[in-house]
Amino acid sequence: MRPAILLLALLLTSTQLVGGDEYLEVDELTMSLDGPDVLLQVNYTLDYFAKLYVLALGCKHVEPDLLKLFVKYDDVRAVSVNPESALLLASGAGKYNSGYYLFDSMRLGSKVKKLIVIYPSGPIRTFHNVTATPSVFAVVRSKGEATP
Repeated sequence: MRPAILLLALLLTSTQLVGGDEYLEVDELTMSLDGPDVLLQVNYTLDYFAKLYVLALGCKHVEPDLLKLFVKYDDVRAVSVNPESALLLASGAGKYNSGYYLFDSMRLGSKVKKLIVIYPSGPIRTFHNVTATPSVFAVVRSKGEATP
C-alpha cells in the first residue's frame, strides 16, 4: 500500500511541476451574493492522476489551489471540499456605499468555463469563458439583504 501512495504522490508532483495548476479545470463557478460576502460554489474536473491522488489521500491537497483561484479576494476560506466541487466563502468582498454593496471585478487564477452570479432577490446572470469576475452591485433592502 505504501509504495502505491508514494507513486501517486510522485505522479501528482510531476504533473504539477510540468503543467502548474493545470490538473484542475474549473467547469462552473457560482457566486451567491449575501450582504458583503460571496459564497463561491466551484465545480471542477481533476485530471486522471490528480483523481487517483485525491482518492488515496483526500481533498485537502486540492484546497490550496482552489484558494489560489481567488487570490485577489482579501479573506477567502474553504467551507467544504470534495473531489468534484468546493464551497468557499469570501468574507467582506463587497463594499457598502450609499445603500449598495459593490463587488469589484476580480481577476481569477484560472479560466472559468461558466460563471453564474446569483443575487439575493433571485435574478441570475451567466457568463462564459471568463478570467475575471464581473463588477456587480446589489441594493441593500434591509440589514444583510441586497438586491440587484
